[in-house]
This record gives sequence, C-alpha cells and structure tokens, in this order.
Amino acid sequence: MDEILTIQDVAARLKLAERTVYAMVAEREMPAFKVRGQWRIRRSDFERWLDEVALSGQSSAPVRREPRIAAAAAISDIDVEDRSDAVADLPVAALSERRSQKGLHQRFIDALGERVKSHSPITQKPIELDLVPPLPSRVRVYLFNATRPPGGRPLGEHKIQLIMPGQRRGQRGSLDHSDGRIVFLVGYAAEEDVFILWDAGLYSDFAWSRNVQVKAETIVEASAGKLAIQQRHLRPSGAASVTETLIATPATRLVDALQRRVQLTRERMVQD
Repeated sequence: MDEILTIQDVAARLKLAERTVYAMVAEREMPAFKVRGQWRIRRSDFERWLDEVALSGQSSAPVRREPRIAAAAAISDIDVEDRSDAVADLPVAALSERRSQKGLHQRFIDALGERVKSHSPITQKPIELDLVPPLPSRVRVYLFNATRPPGGRPLGEHKIQLIMPGQRRGQRGSLDHSDGRIVFLVGYAAEEDVFILWDAGLYSDFAWSRNVQVKAETIVEASAGKLAIQQRHLRPSGAASVTETLIATPATRLVDALQRRVQLTRERMVQD
C-alpha cells in the first residue's frame, strides 16, 4: 500500500519550512490531495516529483540518488533522517521559501502598518486596500511569491508566475484596472523579506503562468536596505518594444517604494 505523507513529513525531508511546502501544494506545484481538509501526499508521487526536480535543476554533474526507502506503515524518525540524506544532493536550495496567498497579503498589510485604512478579505485575490496619504487612496494588488526556480530560468533570477483568478491553461489573462483603483503587480521574496514592484500597466493579455523576472542582484541590493532599480526590455505582443523600470524594496521601505512606483509609471505614460 502506498504510504501517505503529511505536510510535516515532506517539509522534514526537504528541509524546508512547513509553510513553504504548504504554499507549493496549495499552488499545485507538488502533487497532493485533501483528506478531511488536510493536505496529504502519496509517497510515490512525492518521489516522482523529486526525480523531476532533480532532472530540471541538475548541472553537468549527475545527481546522486540513494536507494528508496521501503514503504512503512508509519513514518519513523529513522525514515525522515534517511530520506533527508537521500535528497541532500538535489537542488533543494532552489526551492525558495514561499507563503500562502493569505500569508503574502498579511505580510504586505503588516509592512504598510497604520497607512492601511481598510482592506478586502486577505483570502481574496487580488486584494484591494484603501490607504492614507501620501499613498494612493484606492489600490488593487496582485501579489505573488518570487522564487528561484529549479529549472527553466537562469540561477541569477527570481520569477513570479502570472495566473489570474479563474484563468485556465491555454486562456489569456489580464490585470483588472476597473473601478478607479491603482493596480500594483508585486512579488515577494520571503527569504530576503523583499518586495518587487513591476509596472502593472505593461502586463495585459498574457498567457497562463507567464514568467516575470527580476535579477538576483536587484533583490540582494534591496535586502541591504536600498530601493533597488532595474530596467527590463519588453516586447509586448503586437506592440513596439518598451523599457520597464521595476523596483525592489525591503519590507521596511514599502511605503516609499509604492510612491516611487506610481511616479515611474506616470513618467512612462507621459513619454508614451
């Protein structure tokens, strides 16, 4: 019989925080199912997923894999310790710490502190906030985990994946700019406690799970306490190329970064 693992079991094997594994499961980046409202992972599915991660993240040197541990009726401390050794050479470091959507929104609200007058439920995506001056009074925030992917992107980049509420594979998506709210497209690098603010006006009619990147050095600069600026050259579908200016900021300077983001977007629109 296939052994069933809990979030805690998987977190111990990967040496990641439980909330990171929970977020990966909730975002369907790891195969799982629910039993009475609790996430569970079949051991065979987990080990197959490990193989896929190893394959996508390996370098020219082969990834060492040790023999699988025979399934047992219950998880023991020895099982956990042995399995951790077996995945030690996998690119687990590439699996960045992640937050649930609720956790992302709560961190954003906490960083703004008393400047938040009110907000929609933190389980709602996107989240809408009413703020006090000098911040925009009414905003809509699309907030994503910014992660170092195990494969598909250079190791010097973090990315977010644009998937809109209700958007399915093969469908086009767009940000909602209605109701007079200013829209922010934001990533959060949890390990560094850094927010990244892209120019939301440049992202429309995009494919499901579109990647949006930021350089690692930009995040490092922000983690040192600076408002880090980076330029990216975009070529929107059916339009001329455009230069995007993004901002990375430590959570302690999120208010400054939001103001700067509004200013940069307005300057770009005037130039257009």
